[in-house]
Amino acid sequence: MKIVALNAATLPIYYRELATLLLDSMASGASVGYQQPLSREEAENTFYRLRSALDKGELLMWIARDEQGLVGFVRLELCLEPDGLNRAVIKSLLVHRRARRRGIAKQLITALEKAALANHRGLISLDIQAGTPAEAFYRAQGYRCLGELPDYLRSQDGYYHPAVIYYKRLFAVNQVIRAIAG
Repeated sequence: MKIVALNAATLPIYYRELATLLLDSMASGASVGYQQPLSREEAENTFYRLRSALDKGELLMWIARDEQGLVGFVRLELCLEPDGLNRAVIKSLLVHRRARRRGIAKQLITALEKAALANHRGLISLDIQAGTPAEAFYRAQGYRCLGELPDYLRSQDGYYHPAVIYYKRLFAVNQVIRAIAG
């Protein structure tokens, strides 16, 4: 298994495989933010549109590859607002059905968290559909549940579902220093 960071120059090499991964995730019922049916061309365009953000440094992306090809993908959106330079948001984490339960998602999250630290992002957050297996995965990775938003995510079936917000603090930005009066 190899985890590879993508950039604006390398992303186009993987459009086709990324589209296959997205379509596989949708076929397995994963909540990925797209409505059925999604054509291959639309799936490829999804990744094409990310190229500019990668080039500007607004987005970081990784893929997981095995001997058969691309099996996983994760992307991290860096907050560039002046009041949010310490945070980032996980926007997608996908693992192909043929490669699940092999630790690939954990390897992708580990790479993402290392890069977040290198980019001085100590607070990572994400939102996922409530009640999905993804909740247990993120809890196992040390993410904490902040709360639930009703009717937040529209699933492939057209219904709106609650979302759960998770976060992980990689480091504290402000250290509290208490002076002890003597």
